[in-house]
Parts: sequence; structure tokens; C-alpha cells
Amino acid sequence: MSELKFVFGDPDTCTGCMICVNVCSMYYFKVISPARSKVRVIRIEPGLDFPLFCRNCEDAPCINACPEKALSRTSKGIVIVNNRKCVGNGACVIACPYNAITINPDTGKAIKCIQCGQCVKRCPVDAIWTTTEEGLKKKDSDGRLARIYDEQKSELYNKEASK
Repeated sequence: MSELKFVFGDPDTCTGCMICVNVCSMYYFKVISPARSKVRVIRIEPGLDFPLFCRNCEDAPCINACPEKALSRTSKGIVIVNNRKCVGNGACVIACPYNAITINPDTGKAIKCIQCGQCVKRCPVDAIWTTTEEGLKKKDSDGRLARIYDEQKSELYNKEASK
């Protein structure tokens, strides 16, 4: 399999406008609703906005956690949810190290970013882009992004705080 792609965001550039969130919920669910978006933006004071997306982890703990086998990987490496199999028990939500899977309040089923690129196209400040781990290392050659995410990981990936 080729190197896994994912969408990533720069909190120093992100303005917290939520266009990515709104575009996602409108594109997939025909409603502007952060609770129905496959992407989230988490604000950490004083004023850093973190767009969070599925990273399509190589080991994908969400896939292994699902007792219904509702998550799988496409031939391009994207982790997807099979809505016919998903019963919304939330095991994938708990297993995700990036807090990138949520439960849709309407359907009770898991939702997550599938790298469609709609949010990337519409970000007015180019704060988000599709990349790979290798591409991210090149773009973040000084480690600035890695440090920012690492410094805030307890708030970003706290499952209880995001309920």
C-alpha cells in the first residue's frame, strides 16, 4: 500500500472560522451542524484553533476495536465506516488516538473524515491540506507543528472533554 494520506491543519494559520466543519456537514448531511461534521475544530485558549481529522493510522486501532467489523480500509488506505454494519457502540471512538471519530446524533452511527478534500478546497487561509507522514515531516522540518500538537495533546485528544 502506498503511503497513507490524511488531512492536517496548522493551528497557527487556522482562524477558527469553522468553514471546514460547515462544508463537511453540508456536503454529507445537507445541514450546517458541527455535531454532524466529520471534522472538528477545537479551540484552545489563548486562541489556537486545531482542525482535527482522521490520520488513517497504519495500525488503525479503530478498525480492530469495532466488534461489528464496521470499519475497514479502502484500496487507497482510507479508513471508512460501513453504515450497514455500524451499531454505534462507540468502541472506535474510544480507540481513536486522534479523537477523530464521532457518533452522528441523528443516526447513532460512527462518522469520520474520508479525505474527500471538500474542506481543503474551501479553507480561506489554506490552513489545512492533504499530506502523508513523510510530507508532513518535510513541511514541518523545524518540528513546529509537531511541538504545538504535542503540547496540547491532553486537551485535543481528551475523549471526555469532547462529549
